[in-house]
Parts: sequence; structure tokens; C-alpha cells
Amino acid sequence: MRRIGGIGGAGTLAAVALCSLTLPVSAAASVRESAFVERATASFHATAACYDRPDWAALVASGHPEFRGHESEVYGLWRYDIRQVALPARGCSTLERWRQAPPDKVSLWIFVLGHELTHVQQSDLYNAPWSRPFDENEANCGGLAKFQRLRIALGITRRLSPPPRYLVGCPQATRPRR
Repeated sequence: MRRIGGIGGAGTLAAVALCSLTLPVSAAASVRESAFVERATASFHATAACYDRPDWAALVASGHPEFRGHESEVYGLWRYDIRQVALPARGCSTLERWRQAPPDKVSLWIFVLGHELTHVQQSDLYNAPWSRPFDENEANCGGLAKFQRLRIALGITRRLSPPPRYLVGCPQATRPRR
């Protein structure tokens, strides 16, 4: 787990996202589906859910007790047991209200969504976490690679830039020499 600087005014981003173990969560009204976010997750055969603050804290603490008291520093979870990308309600709200939200925050949540959807692919292609553990660096690079495609899938027409590669620990793409 590595702390990295914030993206613009988004503040400190700790562990952009974590993959989730099987986590017990009650089906309360404070966990809601997001049809808006599912526009991007559907092609990955995954659902999306938005968790209010208390349920997010319980979800994070139940699977990652090392983050007890720091749940707000976790930005997303891939709940592979139920094929769900879990986001805190603030992330869903930022995406759903992308016209009014600051661009750096919208970019952050698109990146987080891409990161979690890379974990979906790791589950599908490599049988993670059973055959191999989730690769957080690969998920960060995948979050960058999926950024524009997810922005378009969400219907966000605003011009946005993904976080810088150095910020998320993803090497700069190199072009082959001729």
C-alpha cells in the first residue's frame, strides 16, 4: 500500500482502490445502484453500487481492517464475489453530477472506475485472486488506459485529462524506434 499525492484539489489519495475479499454487507437503503455508473461497467459484466459513509466504512473495515479509521482514504473496491464495483457515494455523486463537479474530481473518479474495472479483467483473465493476486500497479495503468473510453461510455462530453502517469506509478508509454 503506497500513499501518493492528490490529483489537483482532490486531496491525498491513499491506495486509489483495493480489491475486496468476500465482504458481508447488509442490503440497506443506504447502498444504491447507479444506472449512470453502470453505463461504464455493463460491458465488463459487472454492476456498480454506491455506499453512503457508514456503509462504506463498514464495507472497507470488514475486508481491510488495517484501514479502520481511514476508510475515506479507500476510493473503490472490486467485490469479485458478487461482480460489483463498489464506490463511496461521493464518487458516484461526482460522476452523476459531472457538469457541476470540478474537473479534477470527475477525472479522479473516472480513473478509480477504470482501476476497479481492470480488477474485473484480472478476475476474468487470470482467475484472481485465487490463481494469482490482484496487481495494483497493473490496475493503475489499466485505469489510465480505460480513461477516455469510460468517459465516453458515461456520456461525459467535457474535456478531461486523466491523472499524470507518474502520480499513479505507471511508466510512460514508449514508442518503438524505427
